[in-house]
Amino acid sequence: MPSLDARGVAGLLREYAQRTALRGGNPYPSKAYSRAADSLAALAVPLDVLVAEDRLTEIPGVGDAIADIVTKLHKTGSHPSLEKLRKEIPAGVLEMLAVPGLRPEKVLRLYQGLGIASLDVRHPGYGFADHKGYPVPAHYEALARLGACAAHRRSFGPVRKALGLPPLPPWPSASERDAG
Repeated sequence: MPSLDARGVAGLLREYAQRTALRGGNPYPSKAYSRAADSLAALAVPLDVLVAEDRLTEIPGVGDAIADIVTKLHKTGSHPSLEKLRKEIPAGVLEMLAVPGLRPEKVLRLYQGLGIASLDVRHPGYGFADHKGYPVPAHYEALARLGACAAHRRSFGPVRKALGLPPLPPWPSASERDAG
């Protein structure tokens, strides 16, 4: 497998952060992985240069431990700890983190206590497995047919329509905001 670029590694590090948060316990490691992923995604220097020159710890939020993880992700596209977490926590559980108001602790309780491993299983018919937070035509049809479920954002226009709620007022223009 060819080495991953900074964006690819940042994506895997974000997944690692989410899965670590879902494991429970100390929230610091998860936040540290997320912060490092943000820094990686914003790199101006190619990641292979930083890895080759052993300069990863110059990246904000990257210490020795995270540098080791980043190096392995960059070179192999995986990490043993990430693979272990993938076996423990199904991918569908990560999708639930996108639901507003569902923090990792609550998602973990839903998964462990109720066995809910995916929004698609909990709310069949909406096609949650086929789209990741943005609607596709089939989802609009499901909204019209089934109405909104608990996973839908109430501020989204089609959801408001399905619930019979009035549209939200438009955002004020810059000049209206400056005048107020």
